[in-house]
Amino acid sequence: MPVIRPMTEDDAEAALRLTIETFDDLSRRRGEPPEPPVSMEHALPRYRNFPRNDPGGSWVAEDEHGLAGCALAVKREGIWGLSLLVVRPGLQSAGIGSDLLRHAHDYAHDATGRIILSSPDARAIRAYARLGLDLHPCFVAKGKPRAVRVPEGFREGTADDIGFIEEVDRVARGGARRPSIETLLEMQQTLLVLPGRGYAFFGQGSIRTLAALDEHSAAEVLRGALARVEEEVSLGYLTVAQQWAVPVFHEVGLEVCGSAGVAFLAGDLNGFSPYFPSGAFL
Repeated sequence: MPVIRPMTEDDAEAALRLTIETFDDLSRRRGEPPEPPVSMEHALPRYRNFPRNDPGGSWVAEDEHGLAGCALAVKREGIWGLSLLVVRPGLQSAGIGSDLLRHAHDYAHDATGRIILSSPDARAIRAYARLGLDLHPCFVAKGKPRAVRVPEGFREGTADDIGFIEEVDRVARGGARRPSIETLLEMQQTLLVLPGRGYAFFGQGSIRTLAALDEHSAAEVLRGALARVEEEVSLGYLTVAQQWAVPVFHEVGLEVCGSAGVAFLAGDLNGFSPYFPSGAFL
């Protein structure tokens, strides 16, 4: 049986490779195309920063072949979120994931809110449901945007905007997440800002996360971010709290349909709106 231990920065590359292997296996089992190739240079800061910023939520399982599993959880201003739970294909359903999840969820002992964005894997959904979070069905918007209107004053941001971003996150998701925002910048994701109203992060041809002070501002930020999209895009983990975005999706020609994943939410998250959650940074 693999040994469960705290993750270190030295585990980052192995954890990233295990993540790629696990999600490629899930795609094959579901008859779906594999995930787009990952830039190791851009992705590694995420994995390195977890043991730095959230040692209590960063755990790995290790056996004689290397890393057998990994669980990564964040906690920012009382908001806990599970960023990752993977187990090596061939070892799944053997209790490793449950052990890792228990360690990562212990980090939520004093949290005021909890977030998990689950893959469609039935085993994962069953495990998360046992934690006492509420399951929220999701929808997805996909396609290539067309004729997008960019709001006046929309611009690229810098680290100098982080204070404003923290204010927005407290309104939209119940708590700020400075270390996560700094990591997104380190990963060379593009920060987009509508001054005094909201922001988004854009990378790998898609919107990584988005938040605003009100729904009208969020719709404007969404338009500005979608104007950056040059190819097909798929935006998921959107719940009823993101209904404000649906008119914008229809306006720019995106198709709205059911999603393959579900969101688990609990506690005080300020309505989780107007907000697009990030799969990695919640």
